Amino acid sequence: MNVKKPSSRILFLYAELTPYFLGSIENFSSKHNNFFIHVVYLNMFKGISINEKLQSKFTPKSQFRSFNNLVSFVNDLKPSIILLSGRMNSDYLKIAKIFCDKTIRVTIQDTMYRGSYRQLLQRLFKNYLYTQYFDKFWGVGSQQTKYAKFIGFKENKIYSGFYVAAEIFFKSYKKKKFLKKDSFNFLFIGRLVKEKNILRLTKAIELINKKFNKKHKLIIIGEGYLLNKLEKFNCVKLLGIKNQKEIIKIAYNCDIFCLPSVYEPWGVVVHEMMALGFPIICSKNCGSSFDLVEEGTNGYKFDPYDINSIKDSIIKIVTLSSTQLDNFSSNSNLIAKKINHKNWNKTLISMIN
Repeated sequence: MNVKKPSSRILFLYAELTPYFLGSIENFSSKHNNFFIHVVYLNMFKGISINEKLQSKFTPKSQFRSFNNLVSFVNDLKPSIILLSGRMNSDYLKIAKIFCDKTIRVTIQDTMYRGSYRQLLQRLFKNYLYTQYFDKFWGVGSQQTKYAKFIGFKENKIYSGFYVAAEIFFKSYKKKKFLKKDSFNFLFIGRLVKEKNILRLTKAIELINKKFNKKHKLIIIGEGYLLNKLEKFNCVKLLGIKNQKEIIKIAYNCDIFCLPSVYEPWGVVVHEMMALGFPIICSKNCGSSFDLVEEGTNGYKFDPYDINSIKDSIIKIVTLSSTQLDNFSSNSNLIAKKINHKNWNKTLISMIN
């Protein structure tokens, strides 16, 4: 029996192996056995497991004893394309420069367009920062596309949809049926750090509970240095870090998902929870809010720095009728399907061809 050899080799020089990135690799590998993927990575998300049966390989960068070893590895692999995590690692950038005439080089970016002074400088120095290293740009959503155009990438060299929720969230979708209730279970998943703005969200729920005599709960999945401060709030239930299956089980007992970050380039967790059918309240400073959260259709957006804005979004969503919440839930799942692994696979292949 002849085993078909891969026609193309794909190399990722990546930062952190995450469950959703691994999910995209697994989906691609299972459907396209004429491609071989090799991932070199800096870090691995806690608790992640790799399917060893896939036609893909994962190597921590620390296994390469020197930069020359890494160069030799890439030379031997002869990749048809190299995809790199932004500009975060100097060795990765050196590889991109060395192989400029030998393969296609793609920068993977989740940077949002902000029109800041720093981004203006990046535009002015695009040849030094980007052109010499990268041929194409693979972003996440509309704000990353806007950024790519701003710093000088041509439209036909810009791609979107790199972050995709793991398939398990889509497969676990159950149409929500909201019953008339007085209090809701809000869900937050993420690091308990200042940037996630979790304290302001918690205070907003606590204030609403006191003012309107409600018993809304904030279910928190995650760990971080704000844990001790969060323990002092009556509305909070802390569950620690959970894996995907555990998160889905917990989610079935929650009603509304919240992401209050003061800044979030994307927020894959929004996509994951929408795939499960969650109505969303989300900071307008999250990249995914531009593409996935449609005001009055599947959720509401707020100013993360304004506690009254957060409170207004909470009040809006909890005062919806059961039918309206049912519709928000269905709409979330439908919108989530716009970003999927089928398009991810097509995008990767189109970059090579």
